[in-house]
Amino acid sequence: MRVLLAGVFVFTVTLGLVGVIGWQYPDNNWPWWAIPSIVAAMLGSMIASLILFNMPGYHPSMPGKTIEEYVAELQEKDMLISEPFTAKRAFQVEEFEDEGSHYYIELADGAVLYLNGQYLYDYEEITDDPEYNQPRRFPCTQFTIRRHKTEGYVVDIICGGDVLHPEIVALSFEESDMKRGLIPEDGQIFRDRSYEQLKHERVKGEGD
Repeated sequence: MRVLLAGVFVFTVTLGLVGVIGWQYPDNNWPWWAIPSIVAAMLGSMIASLILFNMPGYHPSMPGKTIEEYVAELQEKDMLISEPFTAKRAFQVEEFEDEGSHYYIELADGAVLYLNGQYLYDYEEITDDPEYNQPRRFPCTQFTIRRHKTEGYVVDIICGGDVLHPEIVALSFEESDMKRGLIPEDGQIFRDRSYEQLKHERVKGEGD
């Protein structure tokens, strides 16, 4: 979603400038500075989109609102579902493209919760950006996932307990996995396979 919105933002800015120049010079006799200006606008909007659509706490469904305001609004409308979890350990899978982080989390009852999405960026460690640096907050031993009641997307995660640093970071899923429907759904809970079996499947896949 963030990639799509960033692309639309860059396209709109660039097309807007082309339209303004075309309106001022309808005979297509553009001045020398027109092309450099368009290129500069495109590059500038690309940089701006990287900052705008990757800020911690950003969510495309709540522009102009803080997460607290958005949560309060959903609660007032009874549009928020909260799911508490207790976890023991977790492992991570690298991103394939820009689809967000992937985690397999072993729960206290032995089931395994799979989470995937760009919303997980907000809870991960950031060390390379002084403005947004933060410690890892998720996965953790106690957490509550709050989702939109009808649309199903994650609004936020309430983190508690101890931080669970991923045991391993397995190689990413491949395009063939996507075509064969082998990538789980965000929020899927496995009860037919153990945490160790799922981890073995991902590690084994690295050597195939």
